[in-house]
Amino acid sequence: MDERVVVYPEEVLEGAPMQRPDRAVRDLKLIYPETGFEAMTLCLGVVEIEPGHHSPLHRHNCEEVYYVVQGSGELESGDRRYPIRAGCAVLNRPKVPHRVHNTGDETLRLIVVAGIMLVPLLPRWPTPSPYEILEGSSADTGSAAS
Repeated sequence: MDERVVVYPEEVLEGAPMQRPDRAVRDLKLIYPETGFEAMTLCLGVVEIEPGHHSPLHRHNCEEVYYVVQGSGELESGDRRYPIRAGCAVLNRPKVPHRVHNTGDETLRLIVVAGIMLVPLLPRWPTPSPYEILEGSSADTGSAAS
């Protein structure tokens, strides 16, 4: 049997850990075990965030990179915020809490590449996903990260 090489748009799965039930934040799985890929070290997805919303504050045990394809906002990493816009690349380091805020007026679209996360998270394990969600995703209410 041939190993899978291509995922087509109609095969992308929604509902990865960053996604909100109201879809103001969408987390799309492209190259993932769930889409039939036997990738050993990396996964690939797309996160889309509507204006005025943010991804959940979370951390994980692997490096992760974002490439901003569309829109603008802020990356919250640890206790700092960094402006981001289309064309920016971001490195999220292992175990550092982070989230992305859409402060612009259009959908913020990020390409996300991360390591396959098979190592248990600390201090709380197991979690329902390879991410440790530290705060839920919602419209920006001005609350600070913990």
